[in-house]
Amino acid sequence: MTGLREKISGAIHEFDIVSLLHLLKTMDYAPEDIRFRSSNSTCSQPGLIQGIQFYSEPVREAVITMNMGLLSAQSPLPSYFRKKMDQEESGRASLVDFIRYFDHCLIRNYLLNIYPEINAFFFPDWELTKRRYLQILNIRSIGTLHWLFSKVFPEIGVQVENAVLSSDVQTRPIRLGETALGFDAVFGSRTRVPINGRRITFYSDEEMTDTRVPWPKEIKNRLTNLVFPVLRPAGIDLEILLVLKSQKRWVRLHEKTYLGYDRIQSDEDTYRRVRIFRGHIGQSFGNSE
Repeated sequence: MTGLREKISGAIHEFDIVSLLHLLKTMDYAPEDIRFRSSNSTCSQPGLIQGIQFYSEPVREAVITMNMGLLSAQSPLPSYFRKKMDQEESGRASLVDFIRYFDHCLIRNYLLNIYPEINAFFFPDWELTKRRYLQILNIRSIGTLHWLFSKVFPEIGVQVENAVLSSDVQTRPIRLGETALGFDAVFGSRTRVPINGRRITFYSDEEMTDTRVPWPKEIKNRLTNLVFPVLRPAGIDLEILLVLKSQKRWVRLHEKTYLGYDRIQSDEDTYRRVRIFRGHIGQSFGNSE
């Protein structure tokens, strides 16, 4: 642990404050074990964090020195306080400690307000708070869906539009003499009905990501892990397509080829359209393709 503390102190200027606080949390430093103070300087500094000290006596704590606060170059205090500290050497340390008592509260409250993800007092569960913020939006609108998919897939183009989709509906078995066709029963015990939905189309110039993962596989992973959990409470019918503007791989008989994705080689210069998903996203999934 001592070696880790030395590494943190040596690279303190490379940290942002949120990452530093998360790291201290993994080192079992509770919020009450972290103290903030301002750097006593009249010169502006290039970074926000000036230094960090770890103490074990009289109490275990981490003291983070910030280039902001009451003693910094941008201090809101009148110049009288600075002159007082410069003139009285005997009581200077006591005055600095007195000001730093308020410094800790001011800096801490400021950071908690500009970084709500670390404010456990107002937001005990930040992930839950973000989900509630999303519920305020009309997540099924075209504009919100375009914003959401653009955030999850910044590397490729996104188009969102209204579409008439079809949904499978289970019907009751037909009984001769008892069932009226067209009411709630059809031949085959299943029928398709048109529904209003959204069509999401991705446009990619390359068939693979920068990490050499085929885009269909990468899109499915992000949809499952990031997008569908957000859309599930609202309930929505989607059709998701991928348009490949440049495809260099052709279908071959080996295990690394993808049926329905790699196309048969020909002289035609057409874009390849791949259906990624079609179905209902809700608390209980319906049929999807």
